[in-house]
Amino acid sequence: MNGWLSELFVSLQGEGSYSGQRQLFVRLSGCNMRCRYCDTPDSLEKTQRCRVDFPGGESKFLDNPVSVETLAAVVARFIAEDPSIAMLAVTGGEPMMQADFLEAWLKASPPERPCLLETNATIARGLDRLLPSFSVVSADVKLPSNSGEASFWKQHEEFLSGCAGVELYVKMPVDAVTSREDVVRGAELVARCAPGATLYLQPLADPGSSEAAQPAAFMEELLAEASARVADTRVSVQMHKVMGLR
Repeated sequence: MNGWLSELFVSLQGEGSYSGQRQLFVRLSGCNMRCRYCDTPDSLEKTQRCRVDFPGGESKFLDNPVSVETLAAVVARFIAEDPSIAMLAVTGGEPMMQADFLEAWLKASPPERPCLLETNATIARGLDRLLPSFSVVSADVKLPSNSGEASFWKQHEEFLSGCAGVELYVKMPVDAVTSREDVVRGAELVARCAPGATLYLQPLADPGSSEAAQPAAFMEELLAEASARVADTRVSVQMHKVMGLR
């Protein structure tokens, strides 16, 4: 079984409940969305090669698609070179587009660290088979008022409902053009489908800047709307962007 990868590297997690933790990012390539605020455009399409930056300083490229065995060996080397890695962040692109590859890899060669699935939460196919291999799910709720995409309410509902029994937190990217109606609908969806999950309102930054693209007063209004529906709602900036990290 082979899969398409974009890059592997170690950095600090910049979003959600594990922000600040040192993680190995396993970024898959290919995505079913084209959000206007995407900060990893190089991972949207499958590419011929995958970049690997080992903690010890060596960088290399792997030809795509990459076999389960090759990925397992690369991940093992990362952990051997950097024992401080606390978790693997399996991200994209959209990793759920390659659910069969992920299942084959994680079942055949479970990493020596827990795994976190970062997803746009629009593809539920294969979720039931993958969840036993993941300790945490980080799910985005994409709002049509700011994503530049159509609405995915039904898909989000199916995905979030399918995460029962696993640690789950939800991120909702917001900016100055985000509608209050979308935030309310998104929060109500989280409250209904993922009771107990933490909801993070994630202010988007202007391209090339770490400064939020919306005034604090507006964020306070959105926070009030979301908190009225999801008790544990927080505003959380993208820490890696503020710090200038990959």
